[in-house]
Amino acid sequence: MKPCSILTIGNFDGVHLGHRHIIEHLIQFASSSAYREQFFEKHQELIPYYRLDMQTNPVSCLLTFKPHPASVLGNKFYIPLMTYEKRLGVLNAFPLHNVEELPFTKEFAAKTSEEFCEFLAGQYNITMLFIGHDFKIGRDRAGKEKLAELGKQYGFAVYAHAPVLLENKEIISSTKIREALLSADIKKANAMLGYAYHLSGTVQHGFSRGGKLLGFPTANLLEDTLIVPKNGVYATKVKILDSRFTENVQSPEFFGMTNIGYNPTFNNDCRSIETFIFDFDADIYDCEIEISFYDFLRNEKKFNSAEELIRQLTEDKQNIQTILTANR
Repeated sequence: MKPCSILTIGNFDGVHLGHRHIIEHLIQFASSSAYREQFFEKHQELIPYYRLDMQTNPVSCLLTFKPHPASVLGNKFYIPLMTYEKRLGVLNAFPLHNVEELPFTKEFAAKTSEEFCEFLAGQYNITMLFIGHDFKIGRDRAGKEKLAELGKQYGFAVYAHAPVLLENKEIISSTKIREALLSADIKKANAMLGYAYHLSGTVQHGFSRGGKLLGFPTANLLEDTLIVPKNGVYATKVKILDSRFTENVQSPEFFGMTNIGYNPTFNNDCRSIETFIFDFDADIYDCEIEISFYDFLRNEKKFNSAEELIRQLTEDKQNIQTILTANR
């Protein structure tokens, strides 16, 4: 018989503050009898369905879906905040006993919530399920109330955490973070994430006019899998993730000015992500970099001449220097 486990399950896209709240409480519950006693003092209705004594530490387990259910169910509008590999790396950094990938197939999606609970009970010997307030599972989209009843049937307790809120009482969610990024509300997105939203990738060759024509050479990224913030100019910080720059030292971080869009002054026909890195002039073509977003500066604008654009870029750089210095 497998040891009893306390388990949480979900997509954990972005591993935002709401996700971290659930994971951290799960870790505390699994490692501290004092925490368990305090928990059950507040939630005595769950005691009859918890099969372990208070002194026995359950195994802490996190299940995450691979691939994301949206890709299997055909939701073309879903775009993730984080790559699966990055998400798995972040989740594995928590002091959990197990982080497991749960293959999400059409066959799995066809399970009812009752079949899913039977699967959890049989596969993981679960004694407690921690879920978010809006968690739903099964083709019948069962939420916390039905899962609680099914837990009683299959021998485990179910606890739905209250939503984590911003100071303005807005609920933190992956959906709201995506909406904030698409409306250029970077500060709100970062407040929900608990860190600066970032994109990473290999530096591509661009239009070769940033340095030669404008005096602002840029590192160009191609991103077609993650949410890209709304078009415009952003205050960013840049890490160079290449062994030539990171050998025996932590990845260096530079201030940056990132433009997302079509460069209307030059009538580009494709969207680009171009970053001017402050106080940096090394050749980083084909190097991997990470761009972290801190603030939105302005919308894209078409200028009448290269000279007018240069004046604006010079002003943008000064404004970003002020913003990021305050963000140190």
